[in-house]
Amino acid sequence: MSRDVTMSTRITKSKTDRVIEGVCGGIAQYYGIDPVIVRFIFVVLLFMNGIGFFIYLILAIIMPKPDKLDQLPNETIRENVQEMGERVKEAGEGLGKAFSKDTEEKTRHRTGWFGIILILLGITLLLDRLNLIKWLDKDLLWPVIIIFIGVWLLIKRWR
Repeated sequence: MSRDVTMSTRITKSKTDRVIEGVCGGIAQYYGIDPVIVRFIFVVLLFMNGIGFFIYLILAIIMPKPDKLDQLPNETIRENVQEMGERVKEAGEGLGKAFSKDTEEKTRHRTGWFGIILILLGITLLLDRLNLIKWLDKDLLWPVIIIFIGVWLLIKRWR
């Protein structure tokens, strides 16, 4: 892809190629590269001490939309933060509605099992710290716990 000569000299968020805020799509459009490459770079940076998340967040806040290039930077930042806040609020409300559909009995049942798992895990780790269960291989503990939880969930689903 070649860079469009009539394009602005500023990087803007993409209106059409967006997954979250249009940051990766805007960077890809500006440099004339595939947006998948830009997204991949951000994912790699995400796993490098989370720096990709912070870079993306900062860019999402400071990058203007293509139709708002004439705005002052502080107006762009204020507008972007406000829109992001509204989206987070909507997502939180949607998540709250999804969880509120659970009956109180289901919630108590799940909480009880989660509590039992935490207690057993805590006892196991405490006994290990006190050197009372030397036969326990710490490297195998988490995979075994995950396998047991998975088996329990499958058995519960089949019933």
